[in-house]
Amino acid sequence: MDRSQFSAHGEVKAAFDEHQKVLFIDLVGPFNLEFMRKYEMVVGAQRAKITSPCWGSLVNINGLALAPMTATSSAHAIVDKAVAKGLVATAIVFNETEGEELQKKFWTQLYEGSTLPFAFFSSRGDAIEWLSEHIYTCIETNSACYSTTSL
Repeated sequence: MDRSQFSAHGEVKAAFDEHQKVLFIDLVGPFNLEFMRKYEMVVGAQRAKITSPCWGSLVNINGLALAPMTATSSAHAIVDKAVAKGLVATAIVFNETEGEELQKKFWTQLYEGSTLPFAFFSSRGDAIEWLSEHIYTCIETNSACYSTTSL
């Protein structure tokens, strides 16, 4: 059977908040392998608009946000692209406790091997606070680099 005939399972929405410098990604799972293309199309379109050299992402998860492990290689490439574009940290918020430990394992495998800091949260407020610290540190570091190079 031709795998290209499968439709994407799962939902994704994304929006960048310029003021907070946070890309908000809302996911409803579970996902299949074809979902990764849909994810990259929706999230990639938002990421392409970001001009800030330092920004964070908040992944807001509803449902069981799991995918076949074959999807992890696509996810690694997506993370690498985002880091190259200025992503400094990702906060993952689980809105449901069902399968939370399994989901943490899955998401950890997606980010393992990258230099990107990531953390899990049960509250959006805590996640934004954590992201803000990483974004602020990046901005301060970049400001210092720019001021030293202009001397």
